Amino acid sequence: MIQDEKDRLIAFFDVESNWCRGLDAVDADGNAVHYDDDTAVSWDIVGGLCHLFGWKRACKLFEPMSRHFAKRRHLATAFQPNTEMVAMSALFDFNDDDETTHELFMDRLRGLPVWHGRSAPAQNVDSGSETAH
Repeated sequence: MIQDEKDRLIAFFDVESNWCRGLDAVDADGNAVHYDDDTAVSWDIVGGLCHLFGWKRACKLFEPMSRHFAKRRHLATAFQPNTEMVAMSALFDFNDDDETTHELFMDRLRGLPVWHGRSAPAQNVDSGSETAH
């Protein structure tokens, strides 16, 4: 994650009503909608990542973010060939846990490490035409 992405996530979710649990995104009536639906008003962490950065970039962010949010490593094994999906699942688990408050969620966002290399990592931002779950 680069600093600009972290800043955008913090600004986006700083408004508590932009954050939801249990669904990628919801409309004003609380109905489930796709993360890139024009009627979406609230997103979980996965839906917000996809909404802000597109599906492909979000997939690249799932694993490093899940390590930070869930405070555990996801090991790639023959039984878990798709580490992006394992990491996405860990983000869902953190986001939807009964003990995850908006305050805890924001503390974890603010504590996210950022990449400080010589050049920015590839940002495969797309329109988000693929679904997260």
